[in-house]
Amino acid sequence: MDKKSKVIDKWSLNWVEPYVIEKVFSGNAYVIQEVNTNNYVGLINGKYLKTYRPTTMEVSIPIT
Repeated sequence: MDKKSKVIDKWSLNWVEPYVIEKVFSGNAYVIQEVNTNNYVGLINGKYLKTYRPTTMEVSIPIT
């Protein structure tokens, strides 16, 4: 996980890379892992997770 930037402080992003949910526990707790490096981040409360929605630049529409 990246740390916040000291220049823009609270407006900087907490997490930049995409993550994968590895395990789900009761009480809305999740174990997440970084996609590119396979490092475990740890337990995260589900209220802090957001659904990934790709931008229009990331979506490829097949031409038929």
